[in-house]
Amino acid sequence: MDMVFPKATISEIIGLLEAVNDAGGIEDAARLAADFDLELDEILPSIDGAELLGFVSVNNGNIELTQDARKLLDAGIRERKKIMRDKVAGVHIIKELKEKLMKSQEHRMSKSETLRFLQKRISTSDIESYFRIIINWARHAGLLHYNSDHEEICLMADV
Repeated sequence: MDMVFPKATISEIIGLLEAVNDAGGIEDAARLAADFDLELDEILPSIDGAELLGFVSVNNGNIELTQDARKLLDAGIRERKKIMRDKVAGVHIIKELKEKLMKSQEHRMSKSETLRFLQKRISTSDIESYFRIIINWARHAGLLHYNSDHEEICLMADV
């Protein structure tokens, strides 16, 4: 099973959503990139991430916010966290990782075991950067915690 995960942080994705919202809820991807003085391929990971989370639909180069994105942008911090948590928890690879943690002893996994798990699902020579992005998403959503001292991930207490 070979999938590509967008290399964009949650903050970058939210920044993209805010920019599209400022443009009235729909914006040409190339124009948006130009507005940020970026190449189109530099914002594609954020667009892919927003699409994966169900916050945008992309048609003929136009990025359009979904109802969920509008709800997220209008929400307060607590509601934003809940929406983001639900969206991230629904992402297939994160769901699989969470299930693996649920089955593991003490709901923990070493970084090396996590890297092996991801490598089976994402074929890349740069699995380290995918690890960082996936952990960024899961931490942002309050699903996982990464302890850099012990180099292990664990489920958040209330998950």
